[in-house]
Amino acid sequence: MGPAHAAHPLLTEDTGTQGSGRWQLEANAERQRDGSASSTVWGTTLSYGVRDNTDLQVGIPIVSGEGKGDMAIDVKWRFHEQGPLSFGLKPGVTLPTGDERRGLGTGKLTFGTLAILSYEPEGWSFHTHAGYRRNRNLLGERETLLHYSASLWLKVGEQLKLVSDLAFDTNPDRSSSTALRQWVLGFIYSVSKDLDLSVGYRRGNAPAVDRAVGAGVTLRW
Repeated sequence: MGPAHAAHPLLTEDTGTQGSGRWQLEANAERQRDGSASSTVWGTTLSYGVRDNTDLQVGIPIVSGEGKGDMAIDVKWRFHEQGPLSFGLKPGVTLPTGDERRGLGTGKLTFGTLAILSYEPEGWSFHTHAGYRRNRNLLGERETLLHYSASLWLKVGEQLKLVSDLAFDTNPDRSSSTALRQWVLGFIYSVSKDLDLSVGYRRGNAPAVDRAVGAGVTLRW
């Protein structure tokens, strides 16, 4: 799957949007360890509130010492709200801006969508999404990828949220039927209503990245 651009450090998207005319910039860095290899991946996502319930998002990853990856362009639309329950869709594409020969992209335009559910009563929240991506590529990978994930947020005081995540992905490697499984633990600290700081730890099974530690900052205006 392409990047979901969920609230760092999570993998699961939520239905929250910026509001009409509002902007959000999220920047994060993650140190990944996979076997004996390690790398640092930087992510930047810019969101703009086209309407109160609709965001346009543009994001691109950069691997230190290697270069930029494929650019993602998404639209997140929250189409239904009833009390603490809401539903959304997030269709999007990735553009082949990364060098697939260096493992930084697919070499072709890909497209897909997420179906999102958020349940946010007082003090905690649950988010889940299911996704499909048409993984067009020059690498001989599978072209049909599915993604499922869910996250639980627990509010501790007015400014701190403890967060957890569990995700399952189709393995793009045609020679393996083992799904990619990942879990995340972390926290989000709101310095103010327009500034968040986040830290997360991620573990994966053998086909996924073994482990990663990341930190991020989110700014709204």
